[in-house]
Amino acid sequence: MAYKNHKSENMDYHSMSLTELKHAAKNHVPKIKQYYIKSRVELIKILSMTEFSEEMINAKKTIAELRKEAQERALPNIWKLRRAELIELLYPSSKQNNQDNNRGKEHHNPEQGNSDEVGVNVLKDTP
Repeated sequence: MAYKNHKSENMDYHSMSLTELKHAAKNHVPKIKQYYIKSRVELIKILSMTEFSEEMINAKKTIAELRKEAQERALPNIWKLRRAELIELLYPSSKQNNQDNNRGKEHHNPEQGNSDEVGVNVLKDTP
């Protein structure tokens, strides 16, 4: 679920100073993580976005907001979890799924290769 930013369509961020951009970022919904250390170019890019990724939105959620969301989903044992663990529980990353899916493709059976040919090729290449 991506958040749509309707304000960015009406604003001309390129004509704003860095201070004005930081003020706009401070009051932005959803909140922008570490807006105060971003460069002018980065702020313009972020503020001009029409949609925000789930990762950007989740990065700024507080642990209280994450726990409330976990309670609404009736997830057990949420009080012991750290913020990163709550995010992983609520929003499983696609990276982990991709790693699990690709593991089977990486494995090869050494019995299928011809070790004699490999040894001969190595000897031919040596001076």
